[in-house]
Amino acid sequence: MSTDNARTGETTTVADAPWVGPAFLIGLPLAGAALGWGLTFIVEWIVGLRWFPFQGLFELFTDLSDTLRIVVALAAGLLLGIVLALFALHEMLTITVGRDRIALKRGDYHRDLDRADVSGVFVQDKRIVVLGHRRQELANVEFDLDRDRLAAALRAHGYGWLPGGDPYAAEFKRWVPGADGLPQGANAVLKARQHALEKSNGGDLAELLDELAALGVVVHDKDKKQYWRLADPA
Repeated sequence: MSTDNARTGETTTVADAPWVGPAFLIGLPLAGAALGWGLTFIVEWIVGLRWFPFQGLFELFTDLSDTLRIVVALAAGLLLGIVLALFALHEMLTITVGRDRIALKRGDYHRDLDRADVSGVFVQDKRIVVLGHRRQELANVEFDLDRDRLAAALRAHGYGWLPGGDPYAAEFKRWVPGADGLPQGANAVLKARQHALEKSNGGDLAELLDELAALGVVVHDKDKKQYWRLADPA
């Protein structure tokens, strides 16, 4: 996705280009309306497919007059497109880099970090990670912006950019129940988090990750599996 770097006073904002938001707000509703209009041409065929879900809803749709079908289909498609556009805007990543602070916001995820607490920043596996001086992760969120623009913004403000990715990647071990070397209580939290991971429960995943961070445990997820390493003690 196209990325824009905007300088305001002593801060640099790394975000999607200014045209991306309006493109979502215009393009997705139009696409939704077009899909709704297209539905009017295939709804009779869909009703004939007994295995297709929501048959009752489609049968009600076929009972409408031709004019009302078009109006309902266009309105429903337009509304769906608006909802998707608003969600896309909400989930766009914005990184604000300043002399004293760095802030990351994506959806409900928000981290505002003091420069003094940051030891380095890297991007790996399409995620941006901010490391602290105890090798802990201060921030970890999905990244889909331009890596070079991010690096330039960080360097311009004196932050440590790690072009080689995670310097501690080799330390991660796959978690198994009862794993040795973890702080007291961490195995229980990891067990609960594994259950949340299998259920794709995003709220519990984030909350339990914070609990593990408080115990000095860094966790990454891959293919419904958890991999862990230890941060340095406080």
